[in-house]
Amino acid sequence: MKNKIICKLAKSRSELEAWNNFLATTELCPISQTSEWGEFKKISNWESIIICIKKGEDLIGGIQILKRKIPLLGKAIFYAPRGPVVDFHNKEILSILKEKVGTLASEHKAIVLKIDPAIEEDDELAIESLQHLGFRFQPKQIQPRATFYVDLSRKKDDILMSFKSKHRYNIRLSGRKDIEVKMMTNQEGVDIFYDILQETASRDSFIIHSKNYYERIVDLMAEKNMVKIFVAFYKNEPLAAVYIFCYGDKIWYMYGASSNEQRNRMPNHAIHWEVIKWAKSQSYKTYDLWGIPVNPHSDHPLYGVYRFKKGFKGEKKVFIGMHDLVFKPFWYKFFNKSLKTYTNIRSLIKKGQISDSLEE
Repeated sequence: MKNKIICKLAKSRSELEAWNNFLATTELCPISQTSEWGEFKKISNWESIIICIKKGEDLIGGIQILKRKIPLLGKAIFYAPRGPVVDFHNKEILSILKEKVGTLASEHKAIVLKIDPAIEEDDELAIESLQHLGFRFQPKQIQPRATFYVDLSRKKDDILMSFKSKHRYNIRLSGRKDIEVKMMTNQEGVDIFYDILQETASRDSFIIHSKNYYERIVDLMAEKNMVKIFVAFYKNEPLAAVYIFCYGDKIWYMYGASSNEQRNRMPNHAIHWEVIKWAKSQSYKTYDLWGIPVNPHSDHPLYGVYRFKKGFKGEKKVFIGMHDLVFKPFWYKFFNKSLKTYTNIRSLIKKGQISDSLEE
């Protein structure tokens, strides 16, 4: 019995701290699986459920499920962003976890569990394990399926010299053009970021969260050093801003905004170089540049983003993408059809076109 594998809900402060500490020591240390992330997502009507997998007294894996009720249907969906965190080659552990999730799905009237773990697409054993348990790939993604990892363990000069020559030139140009980058993880930084974000969204035709969303991130995570806001200025005029998330030995660039003004001064290049220098000073090892197209082409809505991020010469990672475990097939099909109709109408009204930046 000493080595029996069990699943247990994490509810107490000590259990949540143990879960977060475990995540920080894993190779991927996914910030979106932390209890703080679950607390933050309450602003978007998600509820956090954390399951810890223990072998004896040792925590060996687990999953944070975000539950969201489906209006009018009396049902719910389960979603585990970048989860579960577990050995995907161990079918015994996966089976035990599936059984526990299935029990919870019945209690919460969940129609599906959606997962998008950071498993690389060539990990055939992990994919086979998930398929054996009934998980199926879904083309519609919530998190980006591809990214670039910049290795921060190298010397600063080696990192700079690894960039494309045009990026190196633009970084040096930004210095000559008097761009100054400041860390502003406070309400002023949120205000600046959101003002620029609204300008960016209008220019590039995408939908953004309310300001409260970005304020909530800072309220919950800033004191724990899990988020930083960097702002690039020219003579006190803010030109670009980014939210950088921090956990374990990784940092993530998830949210960014840039002004229409003074773009020739290269504030975007300057800001990421300052982020990298800061991250190295804090001993972070990996900079995840977040979303890029899996199959980039000149007509893709994120092609410009892809070209910019590619210039930092990170290692391209492509993950297995969204996989669904369906509990209630009828309601699952009904929900997917309704959601597609809703998102298409919303996109048409907000952007004047039906489009998906995560398309492959």
